[in-house]
Amino acid sequence: MKISLRASRIVHSRAIVGLALLAMVSLTATQALASLCVWRNPDSDIQEFFGGGNYRSLSVNVGSHKSAIEAAIGTSLDSDETQFKFWPVIQNGQRVGTVASHLGKGDYGAIEVIVAIVDPANGPAKVKAVKIQRDRERYREQLRSSTFLDQFKGKQATSALKVGADVVAAHPQAVTASQVVALSCKKLLVAYNELGVANL
Repeated sequence: MKISLRASRIVHSRAIVGLALLAMVSLTATQALASLCVWRNPDSDIQEFFGGGNYRSLSVNVGSHKSAIEAAIGTSLDSDETQFKFWPVIQNGQRVGTVASHLGKGDYGAIEVIVAIVDPANGPAKVKAVKIQRDRERYREQLRSSTFLDQFKGKQATSALKVGADVVAAHPQAVTASQVVALSCKKLLVAYNELGVANL
């Protein structure tokens, strides 16, 4: 069966349009997912961080707090960071801490960071523990090591949380990835304070 030149061009044009639409949908989906860092292992993480407990989920919009958060972290929020997710952890009816997640872009793709936050009775909120739940970094062993991650314990929203200041890079060739983890902690601590998560 013969196909006219015009018909062939129409089919070709439609194919191009279809591929373009598919690319746009894929990009939109990726951007939407970028703001959502799933907490993949809540039960084992709660056991590790707090020795057990239950949790509930909070999704808190940045809204009018955007400027204050950006001023405190020293940089702009990503375009998709319009909401932060937190999981208060409960033991025997009492809140013992909060888990938060953040997705940052490393040298080799996304780095998913989990931060456990506690509220001391006589002091500001601070980091109890940090965990990398997913990454594809070249120096992932060093990035996930206690030597690197234990540096974040006790850090507060007012801490610099910068490689070269109060954080030593996991490896000399992993400065970007190390700073992603540091900035994730900074954002989550600041958002925790500015959004009043301790009282939610």
